[in-house]
Amino acid sequence: MLRAIRWGVFKWGYDITLDGRPLTELSGIRRESCEFVVGGVAYFIARDGRKHFTLSGPKGRVADATRETGRQWAITSAEGRTDLVKPSVWRSGWEVRRGGAAGAIGREGMFTRAYAANVPAGVSLPVQVFVLYVLLMIFARQQAAASSGGAVGAASG
Repeated sequence: MLRAIRWGVFKWGYDITLDGRPLTELSGIRRESCEFVVGGVAYFIARDGRKHFTLSGPKGRVADATRETGRQWAITSAEGRTDLVKPSVWRSGWEVRRGGAAGAIGREGMFTRAYAANVPAGVSLPVQVFVLYVLLMIFARQQAAASSGGAVGAASG
């Protein structure tokens, strides 16, 4: 299971652990883009508009995330398609679906800066971090909208 713990106030990022062991750090987050390293390989996540993110590695594009509806994002990679789905407007958590398998991503508690992700098997570790990152940005957008007094939709992402 992946776990992200947010740190910082003005300049912030996330420490990512895998099954309780340090995995990587998402830092230098600017305009919803950042870099991270997994297994000694550097990856870059970039926002391309409000409805699209890309994950690139040393050999080019690794995965894309595209918002299909307010409650569904499709992550495509060479491994296949993985969906991020918000099953209910009343819950803050999301489901991660791949084939017939399902996992979950959500905040660990109402007043915590920690998030947990259980991604189905068959998704590589860099793509799992990417899936988690996309949802972290959705949560950050919702939090910013709520702070500014704006209306927040089911998936304001």
